[in-house]
Amino acid sequence: MKLFTSYSKISLALLTAFAATSTVITATLSNTKPAAAAQFCQCPIYVNNRFQLQPPYVWSAKDYGSVLARNGFTQVGPQPGAVVVMQPSFPGTHREHGHIGVVQNVNGNGTIAVRGSNQGNRGLFGEFNCNNVNVTNFGTSVNGRRDISFWVRGNNSNSGQQQPVQQPVQQPQNGFRQVNFPAWVMSSNGITLRNSPRLGDRSNQMVRFRQNLNFDGWAYGEVVNDLQLGTPDARWYKIAGTNFWVPSAYVNGNAPNSRPMP
Repeated sequence: MKLFTSYSKISLALLTAFAATSTVITATLSNTKPAAAAQFCQCPIYVNNRFQLQPPYVWSAKDYGSVLARNGFTQVGPQPGAVVVMQPSFPGTHREHGHIGVVQNVNGNGTIAVRGSNQGNRGLFGEFNCNNVNVTNFGTSVNGRRDISFWVRGNNSNSGQQQPVQQPVQQPQNGFRQVNFPAWVMSSNGITLRNSPRLGDRSNQMVRFRQNLNFDGWAYGEVVNDLQLGTPDARWYKIAGTNFWVPSAYVNGNAPNSRPMP
């Protein structure tokens, strides 16, 4: 299935003008902004806005590795929260320009779900000043392919080489454990919600100190030191009914039948 229906040329000046970030909500968790509140974005603009990338930009998504490198990103293996740059040869992308977005999930069979703009018309919502955002599953495994790369800011691990995605043992394919449980925010500064189980993948939403939260599942992600115990904790909890995540280390409450480290 071809995901992209148009890819009109956008000037560098227009790209710069579009690189605006949303205001952080500091009181309570609210729903994602409705799609009508923002503007149509080509896929590079969503990434520019989300990570506040600095110019100069390039026109084509397939060439965005140079922009990411100038903004302090390095290549890693496939992982949630990483920027993914896809070449035109990768199935489902634009035949000339490829695609760029943010990894939402990495599945055990090597396929990925990508959060971004201009990648189809189903389930659209607005965030980071773009009104045509959704999460799209790509059905081709990324394992062993040379036409796709993954980037995170300030991380030098893996020396730019992809690592094979291993099949989890007795777990769902994407490592997500579905279970309902509550917890409350123990960080005195509140918590900025994340779009994936990584500290660097900040959203524009925040929850306040001592706010009660309900979760519908958890997964292992980036290791964070527990605020009370000072010990490492790799668990991340997904807020029920949303795509937002918080680290276990910042809340008071434990996912049932879980342990801090894999």
